[in-house]
Amino acid sequence: MPELFTGLRPRASVRLQVSVRALPAVAVIGGVALPDQPNTWTGDDPVIWWVAPDAWLLQSASQDGDTLVAATRAACASLPCAVTDLSDAFVTIALEGPQAIGVLARGCGLDLRAGSFGVKACARTRLAQLPVLIRKSASARFELIIDRSAAQYLEDWLRDASIGIG
Repeated sequence: MPELFTGLRPRASVRLQVSVRALPAVAVIGGVALPDQPNTWTGDDPVIWWVAPDAWLLQSASQDGDTLVAATRAACASLPCAVTDLSDAFVTIALEGPQAIGVLARGCGLDLRAGSFGVKACARTRLAQLPVLIRKSASARFELIIDRSAAQYLEDWLRDASIGIG
């Protein structure tokens, strides 16, 4: 069976929390517009995930956490907001290929098929009894953000869940 996992470079992760009333004032961070719909993401680098009504997660493979925090704070300087560097807290695991949905379905309650969870979709969910953020970045590619302390467990679980798929 082909390898389902692909290695990702470490990513800087920053949480942005902005008052809902201030949202119209925040349009672009690092050249990327904030998503305008819940459970969606925008951009390539940084990638901005809408994770709650007043919170976004920004991820960058090319910038470090300090640079991403500074850019986010500059874009939101006049707003009531909180910007927190979470780079050391999370790990991103990528899963791709035609069997990816089948593997994820073994431990996730979301319907990840194209008609229900399209490209540009993201969500908080549980996978293998762990809280994860999941986004569909291509038709057969998913990125999972997990607490660093649980990353090895999830990777092992995904390998086990892939046995017999396809």
